[in-house]
Amino acid sequence: MSTRLRRHLGSTRLRLTAWYAALLLLVLVALGVSVEALAHNRLQADVDRRLENTAEDIGLVIQQRLATWSFSSDPVRFEDIVPNLGSFASRGLMVQITDPSGRVVRGSEYAPETPLVPEDAAPTGDPRIVTTTWNGDQMRAVHYPVTVTDRSGTRWYIGAVIVGERLNTMQETLRSLRQVLMVASALGLLLALAGGWIMAGRALRPVDQVTAAAARIAAGDGTAASLTARLPVPPADDELARLSSTFNAMLDRLQASFHAQERFVADASHELRTPLTAIRGNVDVLSRQTRSGARMLMSGDLTPALDDIRVESDRMRRLLDDLLLLARSDAGEGSSPLPMKQTPNVRLDAIAGDAVRSAASLTHGQIVELEAPRPVLLNGDPDRLHQLIVILLDNAIRHTPPGGHVRVAVASGSDGMARVAVRDDGEGIASEHIPHLFERFYRADGARGRASGGTGLGLAIARAICRAHGGDINVRSSPGQGATFIATLPTSVFPSNGTSRPASVTAPN
Repeated sequence: MSTRLRRHLGSTRLRLTAWYAALLLLVLVALGVSVEALAHNRLQADVDRRLENTAEDIGLVIQQRLATWSFSSDPVRFEDIVPNLGSFASRGLMVQITDPSGRVVRGSEYAPETPLVPEDAAPTGDPRIVTTTWNGDQMRAVHYPVTVTDRSGTRWYIGAVIVGERLNTMQETLRSLRQVLMVASALGLLLALAGGWIMAGRALRPVDQVTAAAARIAAGDGTAASLTARLPVPPADDELARLSSTFNAMLDRLQASFHAQERFVADASHELRTPLTAIRGNVDVLSRQTRSGARMLMSGDLTPALDDIRVESDRMRRLLDDLLLLARSDAGEGSSPLPMKQTPNVRLDAIAGDAVRSAASLTHGQIVELEAPRPVLLNGDPDRLHQLIVILLDNAIRHTPPGGHVRVAVASGSDGMARVAVRDDGEGIASEHIPHLFERFYRADGARGRASGGTGLGLAIARAICRAHGGDINVRSSPGQGATFIATLPTSVFPSNGTSRPASVTAPN
């Protein structure tokens, strides 16, 4: 079996066509059965009506001829009163006249000598139509009782008229109709299969386009350029249009993730290469001194090189620690969470005070101010919360000139959220950079670049800590106006409306 045939046998197009054909077949079968049943009932009703009319006509003739008959003195002689029955044979009818005992006393040509309607099925009241068999053929027969009232008012049952007709003609008509229905249904089913196959192919063509686009992307060279292809979105707002839009949105996210990954790899390589280059340079200096034959090196000669190695090693260790922390945070989205030590009723205002004191060693003439007028309680990891505020303070101090102010405000809102706002007097951030500030290694500009001493991972870690606590972080800034970073965290105690801080806080001016 070829690959193309196997693909068609397992395709959605074939399954849709098969389901459509099966449903149509059921409809055709039901329609055929209904048409045949309707035709059978209609033809049989015509036969019954013809038999009843014939029997009634013969019965009326008999009744008219016996209207003046004296039943008490003269016996009934049917040969004298029954009309000629010879013409009925040419019409395909069998006529029998029976006496009150049920014996056939007169019949048309080809009519049998025994009653077509058995005595036990022959009532003496109303006419009755039955289906019977004669010489292997099905027949429809009517039993029409004949009664006469004489001149004295006595009602006499004198016998019955039995009229029968073979159903061969009706059955042949039904067989022909059945054959026509079968042939028409078969042709209709074949046409429906072909039409269904074509229509299913047209309906699924956009799905094939999605599959082909996905295959082209999967067969790409693994670069961002292979993710630039997009699907055309049909103008109609149907399932296929939504599928194409969803697929394009997925490609947009993949392309953005790929670009972020490329940028991350390039930035991480650069950040790691810089301390390694410094370490290698200092090691080369020490190695040259050793090869020059110096056996005794004064400790003062070694100190600068060793200090550089130590500083760059510490920087690389911090960078790797930050990368590991972010990797754990990423894994926490689907498996294990960011390592945290949950503690109930942590005082965020006290942690902010500790962070401000810790950040004092980072200042170079900047003034750090704290506003936390009320206790703010939440459930979380005190160490991570301390790290969060220190990161924001460190970032603000780096971009605030000496003599400038860094302001920290801690408050809780009536919406059950605590907010930590850190504002600096730095150069500010352009609006086009704000959406990317929390990406790893993202550099807004030269002033907020590596030259300021950061690793480029602090804000990404701050966002990871906020989200691990069920909150988030955002920034408001404009060039030349400084920047305000606001971390929002859920509190463990909802303050009353009369004592709560506003839901949106900023650092004091």
